[in-house]
Amino acid sequence: MASRENIEHSLPVKRRVKLRWLRLLIGIAVLAALVRFVGGIFAPRASAPYQLAAVKRGDIRKTIACSGPLDPVTRVDVGTQVSGTIARIYVDYNDQVAKNQILAELDTSLFKAEVDNAEANLLNKEAALEEAQAEYDRNLPIFKQGVISDFQFITTRVKLKTRQAELQSARANLQKARRNLEYAVIRSPIDGMVIAKNVEEGQTVAANFETPTLFEIAADLSHLEILVNVDESDIGDIREGQKAQFEVQAYNGTVFEGVVKKIRLQPKLISNVVNYTVVVDAANQEHKLLPGMTAEVDFIIAEKKNVLLVSTAALQFRPPGEPAGKAGDQASGDDHGRLWFVDRNGDLAVEKVKTGIADGSFTELADAGALTEGMQVLCGVSGTEKDGKSIKNVNRLLMGDQAGPPPGPPPPGL
Repeated sequence: MASRENIEHSLPVKRRVKLRWLRLLIGIAVLAALVRFVGGIFAPRASAPYQLAAVKRGDIRKTIACSGPLDPVTRVDVGTQVSGTIARIYVDYNDQVAKNQILAELDTSLFKAEVDNAEANLLNKEAALEEAQAEYDRNLPIFKQGVISDFQFITTRVKLKTRQAELQSARANLQKARRNLEYAVIRSPIDGMVIAKNVEEGQTVAANFETPTLFEIAADLSHLEILVNVDESDIGDIREGQKAQFEVQAYNGTVFEGVVKKIRLQPKLISNVVNYTVVVDAANQEHKLLPGMTAEVDFIIAEKKNVLLVSTAALQFRPPGEPAGKAGDQASGDDHGRLWFVDRNGDLAVEKVKTGIADGSFTELADAGALTEGMQVLCGVSGTEKDGKSIKNVNRLLMGDQAGPPPGPPPPGL
C-alpha cells in the first residue's frame, strides 16, 4: 500500500495546493473548537440574578436610639451671698467633702467691723429707749392729775414708741451683720465630691446682682442620670421602669445598663421638632462613668428570644414583572407580609406571613405559614436582572444561565 506522502506527491500541483489549504482550514477550525470547549469547561457559570436570605432562629430586640449627657443625680452650686475677697480656699477638684465642711473664706475684717458698729448702735438705742421710758413714767401721773396738757403727753408717748422702733431696728442690723460674717465662711451644704472650682485665692466676688457659683458639688457619683431628648413620635413607646442600654466613647464596646426614671412633661423644641426629656438612672458602682459624658442610649421597647427571623429586605421584595397591589397578594395590616421562595417544582411561590417586632435588619415571623427554619427566600435582585424575567423561569435564573450548550469534541484530523 502506498503511503499518504507518495499518493500526495503523485497528485498534480494544483490539487496538492488545494489539499494543503483544506488541511490548514480544518486545523484552524479544530483549534477554535478546542479553545471553545476548554473555555466552556473552566468559564464561571453566570451568577444567580436573585439575592437569597435564610429563615433562621434567634433573638431580636426592638429599640429606640437616642443620646444625652450623663449628670449627677444631685448636684449643688455653692455660691456666696456677700461680696468680698477670697482669703483662703480649703478644697480642690475631686475632693470628698462633708456637710458643713469649710470650703473657702472671704476676708472677714470688714464684716467684723460691721458687727462691732451694729453692737455699738444697739447699745445707743437701748440707752435712748431707757431715757424715753423714764420720761414717760414721770409724765404719766402728772398727766392724769391734769398738770400737763394732752399735747405735752402725746409728745412723750410718741418719743417712747420711736425709741422702741429704733431699738428693734438696731437689733435687726446687728443680726444682719453677724449673719454676713457667717456667710463669709463658705461651707458645703451636702456630703459629696467637688466637681468644679470656679474661684481662686485673692479673687473678688460680687453678690450685688446675682449669686456667683464658686463650687459645684455632686452628692453621689455611684449613680448618675442621663438626660435624653426623645422625639415626640417615639415618646409613646417610653414608660417609667423601662430597661435601657447605653455606651460611651470612653469605653467603646462596653454596654451599660439603665432604667427609665422619669419622663418630664415639659416639651422642648429642637430643630423644629418637639422633644421630651427622659431621665435614665444609671448605676456607676465602679465609677467608670464621668459627669458630662455623652451616652448613646437604646430604649428596649420589646424583645423576643429563640424565634423565627427573616431579613426585613425579604419582606419588602417583589420579583421583577410582578405587579404591585395585586388583589389577594397582600394581607391587610402592618403586621402581615409576603415572602417569595422557589418551591420543589422550581417555580416561584409566595407565602403570606404574620410579622412581629423588628430591629431594622431582621423581623420576627410570628406566623411563618409553610416556611421553616433554614429555607431560602428572595430578598433582592442582583446585577441588571431587573427587566421582568418570566417567573416560570426563575429556577433557571437561580441556577445560572449560559449563552448556549458547550461545544462537542473536536473532529478528527485528516
